[in-house]
Amino acid sequence: MELRTLRYLVAVADRLSFTAAARDLNVSQPALSQQIKQLEADLGMQLFARTPHRVVVTQGGRLVVDHARRILDGAGRLHEAVAAFRGLERGRLRLAVTQSFNALHVTAVLSAFVRQYPAIDVTVLEWANGAIIAGVAEGALDLGVAFGPVEASVAAQQLYQDRLMLACSRAHPFASRETIPLGALAGEALALLTADYGTRRALDRFFEMHAFTPQRIIELDTFGSILKMVETGLCVSVMPASPREAGAAPDGVLFRPLDPAPPVRSIQLLQQPTAARSPAAMAFAALLQARFGRALGDGDAFAPELARPV
Repeated sequence: MELRTLRYLVAVADRLSFTAAARDLNVSQPALSQQIKQLEADLGMQLFARTPHRVVVTQGGRLVVDHARRILDGAGRLHEAVAAFRGLERGRLRLAVTQSFNALHVTAVLSAFVRQYPAIDVTVLEWANGAIIAGVAEGALDLGVAFGPVEASVAAQQLYQDRLMLACSRAHPFASRETIPLGALAGEALALLTADYGTRRALDRFFEMHAFTPQRIIELDTFGSILKMVETGLCVSVMPASPREAGAAPDGVLFRPLDPAPPVRSIQLLQQPTAARSPAAMAFAALLQARFGRALGDGDAFAPELARPV
């Protein structure tokens, strides 16, 4: 018994007409009728009652048609699974992430993906937030990780939330306090990102909103450099708390909440619409989702000298 014969059977049952079913299947009516007769002979039962004006599915025929549908449905799922597996045997994956996310999380997820799918070529890019969103929306990227909210026509899912907090050395007077009033930073040198980065621009807006003007700013372009400067005790910083929450901040640096607190940022996974997702993109997204389905930072590694901000 072949799948083709079962397709013929289901087509006749759906159309209740050998002529219409033959037309749908693009076969001749005599050939279709012969296949059904052979199936009836193999099963030892009549599947259709034929009259000059109509075709009726017999009681036994309904049983056989029901099982035939299940077999064809299972065969279809099998073909889909094989196609998806073949898609993971070869191909390419292109994604872009914020630079802080790259420093904290990409290595762990990428290494797991490469171990599972060694034949997939992967390109990981560090792009600005707006470029990541546009890249996924325009189809230039398979996946992206960016700050939300995202208004473009892409599928967005929150992975985790990130807070901006005060970072200071263990020897700094702030280290003994649980919460730091924003005004207390007035006499401090602040190590901050340059204005090229979205994090700095968001921080400037926060300062302006609360009528706070830093007395002295030391501008650096990596979080690793900022953490090293803070560790010397010569300055403090306001920066993402991700290194602390990932257990990756230097031992000599502590993080403290500010009052008022800067807005919490949503870190989101961006994907193509479901129908446009490749098997490789879905597999990588599943690893990301699994990673952030547990406590942030379990097993993370952070290399400050490599960390570039967003």
